[in-house]
Amino acid sequence: MQATLGTVLACAAMPQAQALSFELDNGLTLDLDTTLTYDAQWRMEERDPSILAVGGGQVPALLSDDGNRNFDQGDMIQNRISFSTDLDANYGNGGVFLRVRGWYDDVYNDDSLAEQHNPLLGTGTPKPYQQDGIDLHESDIELLDAFFYQGFDIGDRRLSLRAGRQAVNWGESLFINGGISSAQGPLDATKANAPGVELKDIFLPIGQVYGEIDLTDSVSMGAYFQYEWEKTRIDAPGSYFNVLDVIGQEVDGDAIELDPANLRVRRDEPDAGQYGVALRYLAEQLNNTEFGLYYLRFNDFTPAIQFLGAPGIELEHFEDIELLGMSFGTVFGDTNISGEFNYRHGQPVRLAHPAAFYYSEADTLQAQVSVSHVFGASSLWDNLVLLAEIGHNRVLHIDDDATARGLGIDVNDTKGALDGDRSASGFVGRLSADYYGIANGLDLNLSATYRNDFNGVSSVPFTFAEGSEVLGLKADFTYTGGHSFGASYNWFLTDPDDILEDQGRLEVAHLNADRDYLSLYYKYRF
Repeated sequence: MQATLGTVLACAAMPQAQALSFELDNGLTLDLDTTLTYDAQWRMEERDPSILAVGGGQVPALLSDDGNRNFDQGDMIQNRISFSTDLDANYGNGGVFLRVRGWYDDVYNDDSLAEQHNPLLGTGTPKPYQQDGIDLHESDIELLDAFFYQGFDIGDRRLSLRAGRQAVNWGESLFINGGISSAQGPLDATKANAPGVELKDIFLPIGQVYGEIDLTDSVSMGAYFQYEWEKTRIDAPGSYFNVLDVIGQEVDGDAIELDPANLRVRRDEPDAGQYGVALRYLAEQLNNTEFGLYYLRFNDFTPAIQFLGAPGIELEHFEDIELLGMSFGTVFGDTNISGEFNYRHGQPVRLAHPAAFYYSEADTLQAQVSVSHVFGASSLWDNLVLLAEIGHNRVLHIDDDATARGLGIDVNDTKGALDGDRSASGFVGRLSADYYGIANGLDLNLSATYRNDFNGVSSVPFTFAEGSEVLGLKADFTYTGGHSFGASYNWFLTDPDDILEDQGRLEVAHLNADRDYLSLYYKYRF
């Protein structure tokens, strides 16, 4: 089948080019690709008193300020060296693919980052859960992808199989969370703090079996079964970008000493056994438009904070959520247009209660459309590319919930029962210009990325929050021999005072409004 830009991203696919390649006499080929990176970042903005005073949503300031208080304006927030190595061992139609990465960040080689003093978290003594999370920001080596792959010819049709730790994602979403692909695996949200990070770059692999077969020249089917479940990675309490002191890496399941009672943060991790099926059709008579149909059953990878008083806070991952989705992708000249929508049954949404955090199951709908256009060369640039995506979601119906009724929440009044809005929307756009050969062997890419959640505070977590606005400017230089370097500056344009005036409170998504930062990097690939 013919593929169009933006259709069926397979994150676990092997790189298009390898830095080192070896072919042995027995037909075995080994491709090895290693990237070394140094990244330095600095906080560029002072703390905002409004954020420190009020917190976000139902979360009080004293449970959302540790990361903010740990770093002053001008402090380094990252001083990190890292590596990533891919190995593809291929023989005939099959092989093994491995990906390993590791890092060390000197900024987090500091026990004091876990010593916040406030009325809930004790008297400045390091808490074990906080220190473990900070340690993961400091250093680690981990095996990411590790899977076998094999291709088979069945008559004149092709069957492809993969088994092991891998990431598979379907649909057409580029930037916006909450699409079809967001239900297929955990994300590394610690890599999503800059505007316009593409979803395909932050998916984490988990253990699963994946297969795809061409049924006809224009119809293909794919399916996966996940025998492993992992939660989405969130910045640890005390780290620069964390905005919730009770949620993040290594927090789940450990005690937080709350006054006056010793309440606990309890983890509710679901079992594995998630699966999905996709059917795709290439309509040649419709300008080679590709359509997709999807059914997924999954357990939520991001936690919902449940707090109804003693004995404590529960980080619940809702289970057995069902998703029905559709997608399309087509090309008109130099423009690619794609889109998707998904209906979810059992999606957690947050309900309104003045003295509790509570999420309940609901039916939701999310739709998004993306555009990619190549403008080509002009007197001002050698190439110019626009990427843009707009998304919208809506809570259709809240399931009957005995706990909600006990809290006095009327779930039949969908609009009144929700803590946020019933509908919300957002936009992300990126414009990038290429300049080739600005010096001998040196190319330059300049880009500007803008995100604006322009309508509504979604009751679906981690999607849209009106008032959230970010601008990122970046310069990337590429030099022959595998060298690249660059700089970026990210402005969080969210205005807490305006939001407080218009909406009466801040949301958790607004708490990074004072986290502007500058980043410099260098990479070497070999």
